[in-house]
Amino acid sequence: MKKVILFLLLVATIYVFYMSREADISIVPGSDGSADKGTAAVKQKVIKFSINGRTSKGVKQWHLEGTAAEIVDEKIYLEDLDAEAFGEKFTIQLTSSRGIYYKDRSEVELEGNVRVSSDDGTVLTMDSALWSQETKDISSDSAVRIERTDMVATGVGGRANSEKKTAMLLSDVTVKMEPVTLIKCSGPLDASFTENKAVFLNNVRVKDKDGELFSDMLTVYMDKDTGRIKEVIAEGNVKLVKGKSYTLCEKATYTDGTGSVEFVGKPRVVIAAEELESGGFGFEKT
Repeated sequence: MKKVILFLLLVATIYVFYMSREADISIVPGSDGSADKGTAAVKQKVIKFSINGRTSKGVKQWHLEGTAAEIVDEKIYLEDLDAEAFGEKFTIQLTSSRGIYYKDRSEVELEGNVRVSSDDGTVLTMDSALWSQETKDISSDSAVRIERTDMVATGVGGRANSEKKTAMLLSDVTVKMEPVTLIKCSGPLDASFTENKAVFLNNVRVKDKDGELFSDMLTVYMDKDTGRIKEVIAEGNVKLVKGKSYTLCEKATYTDGTGSVEFVGKPRVVIAAEELESGGFGFEKT
């Protein structure tokens, strides 16, 4: 269960897509430089389109480009969209088959093979997403998949905010971590990076080589300096299962510093007869 903290690092890659209010636009015209005659609303058809987002001091924070663009009123339709966002410590690359840049509300709608990758090897994929300058949100209603070398996380729907430093998978959350740890919950999974915590909600189940944990809610706190798990709290209908034996309680708290587990709320231990005789029951009650 300690590997659950890796998921906190992964969802952090979502929220770095920060867009400033300043942007410079570069347009490369088509071969004839003319407007599309078929649609009166089309102002210009271009081969390549690019935008650079900058801070009020002129510092470049993101770059967006696409091919075969059409400009229709306040919308810019792009194909083969490619974007790059520059964080303080790492760079994020975003690609999608198609995109629409809404100039009037500073949003980019991404469609088809949306892929987000960071220079630490994390890759996030989804069918569609919305990237907002005004709210600093990136959100998706589609299936979301996050991958790295030792972990795969999936869910339906997700959103993150760069100013608030929060990220969320909305429903049907599954986290698989090497070698054998599996975490599931109905959702949402809510992460706050200012508070250094992640909260799994509703029908939480954690399974690894040592047994299984069931609860209504699971909160993971990490140490901001070391990156290690500091505390794990399971709450609501908690059940810890090892073999055929189990412990029931309303709250269980694991503390990394002591390595102990505290059970609260009328804890009850049920030990299978064969495990009692063999000494195979290994829960610790404090």
